[in-house]
Amino acid sequence: MTLTHEEAIKRAEYIGQIAEETLFEADRVGVYPGKLKDAIFETQLHRLLRPKRYGGFGLGYDTLAEVTRTIAQHSVSGAWVASFMPVHEGWVALLPPEGREEIFASDEFVADIFFPMGTAEVVEGGISLSGQWKWGSGIDFCGWIGLGVILDVPGTTAGPQPCLATIKVAEGEIVRDWDAMGSRASGSNGIKVDKVFVPWRRVFPAGSVKNSGQPLGGDFDPQEPVYRVPYMPAGAMATFSAISVGASQRLIKELHSRIHGRQRVLLGMKEWESPVAQRNLGEITTWVEQIEALYTRYGKQLAEWTQQGKAQISEAESSQLGAWRAVIARTASQVGFRTIELLGAASTYKGDLVEVFARDLFMISLHVTQSFEDHMLFYGRTQYGLSGHPIG
Repeated sequence: MTLTHEEAIKRAEYIGQIAEETLFEADRVGVYPGKLKDAIFETQLHRLLRPKRYGGFGLGYDTLAEVTRTIAQHSVSGAWVASFMPVHEGWVALLPPEGREEIFASDEFVADIFFPMGTAEVVEGGISLSGQWKWGSGIDFCGWIGLGVILDVPGTTAGPQPCLATIKVAEGEIVRDWDAMGSRASGSNGIKVDKVFVPWRRVFPAGSVKNSGQPLGGDFDPQEPVYRVPYMPAGAMATFSAISVGASQRLIKELHSRIHGRQRVLLGMKEWESPVAQRNLGEITTWVEQIEALYTRYGKQLAEWTQQGKAQISEAESSQLGAWRAVIARTASQVGFRTIELLGAASTYKGDLVEVFARDLFMISLHVTQSFEDHMLFYGRTQYGLSGHPIG
């Protein structure tokens, strides 16, 4: 199977159009319809990062990032769900060989919840997993889900560490608890699991892989892009940062267009003729240009590491990228709410793209991989030689 970067972007535009067509109803009911799932599967973009030996396209995070940014210009939640399907295959590629083969052979979508909310009892050949997890974005689209738990994995030296224990979604009970203010269309429902057996081949030891940059059990092609760059910084950039940039680019277009067409009755003038409106448009445009520049710099750093095959980076390097992501997410959220403020009450109605984008971008800024306060803390710590963010 082959897929070029350019063709992937064309397919992303198709997905984006479907995501925008169904956005407002999906936001209302709290989940995207199956039409979006069908579009992702039809375009095969979930296989974008998957190594070629498992039927994937073997492309890199640079292509995924542009796919995500393209979709995000149509829908934040749509890009959230659509980008998660390929990015989660990034950690599947880091499982032991038998686990990779089992999951990739099924060709079903993969969800995950990294928060270690579960408990595990070590049994013969694996673990018995129990617990209840929240925030399983896209879970209704998926056949598999990796669930966070702290484990001491045999064959590793990291000791108890954050892991993803991967089960079939059907082995748990989906909990319909997703009713948040933003990212509603992502369908981030929870799941409840009771004593489900998980073989070691389906346990992803995040700490060990982060430290080694290689999958457990070996047997991989080091020339595949997914193995040539640190997973967490690459995956978070190609999803959340790309969404933040793409959505901000759409918002600045909306702001420019609506200001130009807006009549200020009380002032007796067109909005765009006001020096205040002109000044505000200049400010928001600069905010978007700032995050575009940081996003580009981030991408160039990942491209350099991919070229070098540098999958293992220092805590200082990882924390720097975390700080960049946090700035991108926070600024994008500010773009959303400032756009509403400048356009007035008319943009706050349900079914207005600006209103939905602002809420959704705010939710991205709260994600653990984007948290401004946390990542600034760890960026500062690593500049004094102290430990960095535990996830990266």
